[in-house]
Amino acid sequence: MFRWYGTLLLAVVFTAHSCDGNDSNRTEVLNIGETLTLSEKTNYACFSVNTSGPAALRRTITSTNDGGLYRCFDINNQKDPMEPTAHYVMVFIRHEVSSVIASGDICADNSSSNLWCLTIEEGTSTTLWCNATDGYPTPIVRWFIREFNKMGYKDTDLGIEGQLIIHNISYECTSLLVCKVGNYINKEKESTVEKLIKVYVGRQPNAAIETLKDGKLQNSGTNISICPRDGMVFSCNVMNTSPPPDVVIIWNMSDIYILTWNFTLNSGWNTAAYFTSDVSITCKTKFDSIIQHDKNPLNATIEWKNIDLDCVSYIKCEAANMFGKDIKTLNLMKGQCQD
Repeated sequence: MFRWYGTLLLAVVFTAHSCDGNDSNRTEVLNIGETLTLSEKTNYACFSVNTSGPAALRRTITSTNDGGLYRCFDINNQKDPMEPTAHYVMVFIRHEVSSVIASGDICADNSSSNLWCLTIEEGTSTTLWCNATDGYPTPIVRWFIREFNKMGYKDTDLGIEGQLIIHNISYECTSLLVCKVGNYINKEKESTVEKLIKVYVGRQPNAAIETLKDGKLQNSGTNISICPRDGMVFSCNVMNTSPPPDVVIIWNMSDIYILTWNFTLNSGWNTAAYFTSDVSITCKTKFDSIIQHDKNPLNATIEWKNIDLDCVSYIKCEAANMFGKDIKTLNLMKGQCQD
């Protein structure tokens, strides 16, 4: 179990020896409002050697922007070549964490700037990270899993600090993780910063074709007998997964006519309907008569009457996502039809 330690520290000075033997390279860790004191001398000036701090360091620290690397001189002797090498001082300013970045991307519904989404393939391993963009001393990262109930939600401590490593993740492990980041200053101010990561576990889709003839469910198989007057309803269903990741479903009519649907978290829509080659006017009319039913989640349903077997001999149901594709084919055969 992680525990917070300590109270507000005094200024800490670490001394590193320079190559010429002088104690001239230093690190100062200060609080806002404290005064930088390099030695018993008080008549000195410090100038930034990079862009992380102000051009000249103030005696009294006023903000986190005062941090950075400085070169400090005795003002009375800064141009005297006989003086020892100037002080190089690295200044760190104690302050709380105010923001974090983490694994994942903006969620599809863009519901919250504090919520990231991440999709992981079933059976794989991954490492989740969560880093503070500011804060000193170095903050601690702790991981929780958030579960909702009638009273609101509960965050359960996973007892993990730093990176979160997940091995061989199962399909049932879709969950909402929370990383909480802070140092002892955050603890004293009760201002720990958190980031939510919605982890989805995905898999390659498994497609299936469901067929109704004149309202009656037909036996599943790879062949079906039909007559021109039969009222046919074909459903291309994804049986084993739900978005995300996003799923694309395609009805392919003998590689001549293509219908495409896209499915995301809670919606589906037809995105394309096109011919792959020139067809006769008669066949074009037949294909154009296909009726698209409501887009239920992961179900692309079409109704087709007066099918002309001179125009189409098979149809294919294709379902694909970022993890793979599955294709099922149904051969259309002429039945014992009455004239």
